Amino acid sequence: MNINKENISEAEEVLRLAKSDLIAFGKLFLPNDFMRSETPAFHYEVADSTDDLETKQLAIIVPRGHGKTVLTKCSIIKDFVFAPELLFYGWVSATQKLAVGNMDYIKHHLEFNEKIKYYFGNLKGPKWTEEDIELRNGCKLISKSNVAGIRGGAKLHKRYDLIILDDFEHEANTITPEARAKNANLVTAVVYPALEPHTGRLRVNGTPVHHDSFINNLLRNFSIAKKEGKKFSWHVITHKALDPDGNPLWPSFFGKKKLAEKKKFYRDSGQASKFFQEYMMEVMSEEDAMWRREHIKKWEGYYEHRDGFNYLIQDGEEVPINTFIGCDPATDIDTKESDFSVIMVVGICPDNNLHVLEYERHRSIPTVGSKSLNGEILGKKGVVDFIVELYDKYHCTSATVEDVAMNRSIFQAMNDERRRLNRFDIAVIPEKPGGTQKRNRIYSGLSGRFSMGTVHIRSNHFDLEHEILTFGPRMAHDDTIETLYYANVHAFPPSMKRNKEKTGWFKPKRKAKSWIVA
Repeated sequence: MNINKENISEAEEVLRLAKSDLIAFGKLFLPNDFMRSETPAFHYEVADSTDDLETKQLAIIVPRGHGKTVLTKCSIIKDFVFAPELLFYGWVSATQKLAVGNMDYIKHHLEFNEKIKYYFGNLKGPKWTEEDIELRNGCKLISKSNVAGIRGGAKLHKRYDLIILDDFEHEANTITPEARAKNANLVTAVVYPALEPHTGRLRVNGTPVHHDSFINNLLRNFSIAKKEGKKFSWHVITHKALDPDGNPLWPSFFGKKKLAEKKKFYRDSGQASKFFQEYMMEVMSEEDAMWRREHIKKWEGYYEHRDGFNYLIQDGEEVPINTFIGCDPATDIDTKESDFSVIMVVGICPDNNLHVLEYERHRSIPTVGSKSLNGEILGKKGVVDFIVELYDKYHCTSATVEDVAMNRSIFQAMNDERRRLNRFDIAVIPEKPGGTQKRNRIYSGLSGRFSMGTVHIRSNHFDLEHEILTFGPRMAHDDTIETLYYANVHAFPPSMKRNKEKTGWFKPKRKAKSWIVA
């Protein structure tokens, strides 16, 4: 762009346009990055949300190489050169090398970009290091390679006006459940409190790298809120590299041919799932999944107990069921904070279809809740309390609980509770893992049901559906699907038949057989 230095009105028009539009600013002042290809529609969507000061929490979850970091660099430079007052930003990258490289980009353009110097003058300030710079107008940027480093920076200036977490999750820091829990805790307990209370903004750029990563949980929670019509505290922008019709998100730069090349590379390298992770926002591909959506049936209706029998009512038609409980308690001291205790009720109908009626899924709950002298719960309910409550609610036949050394307290507490309530009709079956590797056991116990399409869940059973679809060696949690296994292992259908008019059900009476043919 050639600028006529004598034409003041033209210069003012350039500034007006650049100030109000991030993409225009990029094309005018950073053409090497913004003029390489036609700007895709989703870049304008990201730019509008980035410029919106009312958007306090913004998550940009799009494929690798689709311009997240370039837009971030551009937005920082734009905000600083047009800043009406001093701004304090923090920027976290995946590695020290990336953090330094990003800072070098910002410093280079503020120091040597001729167009920026022409319009805004010399902006280099008193501090100009590889991870901390301060401009002449007072704006300050700190670039770090780990989230924890953000905490100390706020003491140097003021609370942050904006913190950007740019691909802060990667394979190296999401290996263990503890590492993933630490990432989430740093965002909520370190980064969020470091922001200006009323005006501070938080932006997360990334792609999901693990089923239990912060980014993937954000996507999942956003999807749940969207389905349920609830407000979500984050403004989430997420796109796949290819839409359901096979059209590319960025046709001029990542067209069908380029994406096909990448997909072939990953497949030929034995890493087909990586393409789906990096470009389709799916940590496990449909090709690698053991069970797909077509293996799961959904049901809507309600449960009813009448005349000593349990029924499912769907579309006005009632079907008798036997009900059973499965329980996978998290009692191991090493995993109690990261794993879930799950108690699930299933119903089995005469056709041997399994319907998941309800489940409780909680972190950090006790074996049994503390009670007052009259039996009222004090504080949290425990695993035993949920078993008793659901057993009564659904008139269950039995409850199956995983029997390992760390779970013995469950059986002891259950016996004490049955004695206290005088409820020895509550049948609890201890089920030993038997030395089988957990996921092999789950697969062998449920694969027959899934392959025959006999598993029915409700549309709001998000955790169970997620674990079914991501079942495999790299899944985040298997507590819910393992509980489904335990609920199913001793389940059986009711011995009831329809009457001749097909209007009701009855339990056939046993008839004595002749000793000759018996």
